[in-house]
Amino acid sequence: MTNPYSKGLFLAILLSIVSVITLAQNYTQSLIPEANDGIGISNSLAYWIIGADGWSIDSFRDAYQNSIYVSLLLVAVYPIVLIYESRFKKR
Repeated sequence: MTNPYSKGLFLAILLSIVSVITLAQNYTQSLIPEANDGIGISNSLAYWIIGADGWSIDSFRDAYQNSIYVSLLLVAVYPIVLIYESRFKKR
């Protein structure tokens, strides 16, 4: 199997981007309390990530921001892993 680490990292990046999108949607939906009779989780993936306790606009924003940081970190590490795998393969 060629480049197993970069392929796994690429899959993690895709899942992380999906998480960012769902958490962004949840956060922006929570900013409109009239739409939900208060705040609530707007999709099941966001519910899996955030959990059942401690819902607030601040906690939704924090989860969204943290998911962005994780995604950016994964994207930054990806080229490093590709370079490492290409050098390791040549040996």
